[in-house]
Amino acid sequence: MNSRFSDGFWLLCICPLAQAQVWQHEGPPAQVIELFTSQGCSSCPPADRFTRQLGETYSLWETIIPVAYHVDYWDYLGWKDAFSNPAFSLKQRLYHQYDVLSSVYTPGFVVDGKEWRGFFSHQRLPEQNSTAAKALTLTYENQAFTLDYAGEGRFVAHFVLMAMDETTPILQGENAGKILTYNHVVLDSAQSASENRWSFSPARIPANADAVAAWLTRENSFVPVQTVAGWLTP
Repeated sequence: MNSRFSDGFWLLCICPLAQAQVWQHEGPPAQVIELFTSQGCSSCPPADRFTRQLGETYSLWETIIPVAYHVDYWDYLGWKDAFSNPAFSLKQRLYHQYDVLSSVYTPGFVVDGKEWRGFFSHQRLPEQNSTAAKALTLTYENQAFTLDYAGEGRFVAHFVLMAMDETTPILQGENAGKILTYNHVVLDSAQSASENRWSFSPARIPANADAVAAWLTRENSFVPVQTVAGWLTP
């Protein structure tokens, strides 16, 4: 069994005999950085690099969780984004509908449930105004993920599987001729409202899935109350 504690009270426990993986976070939640991007968007590569570099500047998973949703509404420009998903485009449109985003655009950032345009003027990430919360535990066993929260109340649980270090030669479209590398690419996502426990059973775990993350928000809010994330092991 391997474990590591830190100031963020983050724990990764791998139990080979049971073939289970357990991640736990207690204390202040990590800052959730959501990027809406596309391989067909000429202004997106700098934002993709910025998101990739966040893990080099901050303590990945413990203090920051970047996630990149590839939208599909630029695919018509001549290059179909290999990671695009209409569900991610819908997610961004819902953020606009709920007044989280001022409009639907790429690259577009949502930081802890609020639009952040500071990227375009090279600002630092906004200060995180979060308080400590009870432990949030994510368990992967028998092809299913179970999320348990030690606090009380009803929450919406957000769950994502991510790929790292994905390199794609872009042959057509606005980025034609470039070879682009992506991290924190969302491969699958889900959400569910409940109290204390949630279960997510993806139809399959993509072979290139490298990491997993989950966070809780209160109903009618997009601000994370608690987070948990970590690396998947083969």
